[in-house]
Amino acid sequence: MFRQGTNMRLYFLNLRLVWLCVLVCLAITVFSGYLGITDLSVLSTTITCAFAELGIHTGFIVWKSKVENCRKHKDVNRLESLESEEL
Repeated sequence: MFRQGTNMRLYFLNLRLVWLCVLVCLAITVFSGYLGITDLSVLSTTITCAFAELGIHTGFIVWKSKVENCRKHKDVNRLESLESEEL
């Protein structure tokens, strides 16, 4: 089993919690007659907000990975240019 970074573990936890939220909202909708709930408008907002938060988290992870990779590749290119100048 390979080790994942903390960010990826948090991302997958976030993904699972968003889908759990969706399933709970679906269950509440299905059983709303038995529970006596008449106003379900809040559930549509909850699902929308959950996916918006997941989108923001995804964007942050992608941005962070891009910055880390740019730094890594920039240093490699700099080292290659320094080696070619020495020759």
